[in-house]
Amino acid sequence: MIKPKWVYFRCLLEQAKQMLRELAETTNMVQSNEIFEMADKQGISKRTLENAKKELGIQAKKINNSWYWELDAVKQR
Repeated sequence: MIKPKWVYFRCLLEQAKQMLRELAETTNMVQSNEIFEMADKQGISKRTLENAKKELGIQAKKINNSWYWELDAVKQR
């Protein structure tokens, strides 16, 4: 039996959230480009990653000309 597409996308969303949780264990802030590159290597799209960011309550902050994701909120969950 073939699974519906939403099941596949939900798995990718959970994978993205797990990746962000693991990052939060070692660092408080990561440049967004680095996160997007890591996700891409795991087959996670930018949109799925943005959805995971939203669900985990991660905030983005611009420092100079680069965007960073603050992962402190992930540690509190």
